Amino acid sequence: MVKRYPVLKEDIYFAKIHTDSGLQVRIRNTTTEKDFKPTPDTVALLTLCTGTNTVDEIIAILSEQSGEPADTLVEDVTAIVKVLQEKGILTIATSPLKRSILPAKEIKGKYLTESTQIEITNRCNLSCVHCVNNSGEPCPDELTTGEILSLIDTLSSMGVQRIIFTGGEPLLHPDLFQILEHARKAPMIVDIFTNGTLLTEENVKKFKKLGIRQFAVSIDCINESIHDAFRGQKGALRRTLHGIKLLKEAEFPVRISISIAQLNKNDIIDTIMYLEEHDLKPYQMAEVNFSGRGLEGVAVSPEEYYQVMVEQLTYRKEFSNEIKAPVLKPEGGCGIAQSEICIKSDGTILPCHACLRDMGVGNVRDVDLAEFWDNNETLEMFRGMRAENDTACRDCRYLAFCEGCIANAFTLERKIRSYDPYACARQKAYDTVFAAEEMAEEYSEDINFREEDNKTSLFGGEGGGSGSGGAPG
Repeated sequence: MVKRYPVLKEDIYFAKIHTDSGLQVRIRNTTTEKDFKPTPDTVALLTLCTGTNTVDEIIAILSEQSGEPADTLVEDVTAIVKVLQEKGILTIATSPLKRSILPAKEIKGKYLTESTQIEITNRCNLSCVHCVNNSGEPCPDELTTGEILSLIDTLSSMGVQRIIFTGGEPLLHPDLFQILEHARKAPMIVDIFTNGTLLTEENVKKFKKLGIRQFAVSIDCINESIHDAFRGQKGALRRTLHGIKLLKEAEFPVRISISIAQLNKNDIIDTIMYLEEHDLKPYQMAEVNFSGRGLEGVAVSPEEYYQVMVEQLTYRKEFSNEIKAPVLKPEGGCGIAQSEICIKSDGTILPCHACLRDMGVGNVRDVDLAEFWDNNETLEMFRGMRAENDTACRDCRYLAFCEGCIANAFTLERKIRSYDPYACARQKAYDTVFAAEEMAEEYSEDINFREEDNKTSLFGGEGGGSGSGGAPG
């Protein structure tokens, strides 16, 4: 074994991340999403596993670095290599690689960006009534495949560990598998958000071979006529359920996304019952945006959203162990412009996946993305916003649990603020369902969906809406 060449496996993310908060080391299997706790000895050894050093040579280097005699390190180094091999972190080559691999990424920046969502095309095979993107035809001047591959490299150098490909319908991109393979070799955890209608045995096998982590698929109603009307195409539900069946048979994790709208607001429990009975969990729900095709007679009001939330929380509290009372909010605002970047199909940069295109802060074609992400003034402004500074939020009884949603607030009012009446409705619903037994503080029963004085809009524009529930067509 000592004459062979240990090298990091292709799907292992190994990074030394330098931020204003200090240094952290991350070792993660991007296929299983399992994290490994690093130790100083493990990090020192892995750094030398370039595929061009034998174990003997690694021992010699460690001996020189530590001042310890080489023969005293043999047993420990050999044991660590064996353990790392058993855990799937290292593989052993029988000959040196043609070029040295640097196992550890050196990530430097003010903000650690862990996740990116890329809309690789606006093209879609459905015509969903609620689509925030008005997806169907490709956008003018969409990113080329080469530009997407280059963007993946840039994101990798910024420390992005997870990439979510969406659309439109991502399965319609002609170079999808080339893009996926490039992201997996970065290496990154790769998720796909799809409407599920184009999944086949053949492409599911390809996804499995590439090590795609999970899929998010939209089911808006288990009533076929309602779902198909929602998706603008007869037979859509049947094809989506068949696609989900193929994914489950291939043992992919599948997350179901439900968009709450006028069409399905009275059928949510039936849909949840179906998902529970067929073990289609986890699932998530969000209100439809007042934007794109979701403007006229599609989106629910905050009051209607509250009623739907109470109904489904009551059902899930009684029949499912997965639903819990809300917890105190984390520090750092609503999270916008912090750990996630969203890139539209034409390269527009959004500070959060819930943001409308009108909230675009730049384009990847025009900026150094890493420098832009760390230093752009608009992004810094978003990061500094807090709900307690919003006149509608500062005295709210739910402030300890909620930071509002800047993206939804802009969609609704075209204002840069934290107040989101749908977030209020959601918190009120949790309060209604859980207050008696799990929330100690007594709250009054009223909830105000308030109109506040206009604030200056950074982006301009008319109209409004709310919600982050727009699932891909």
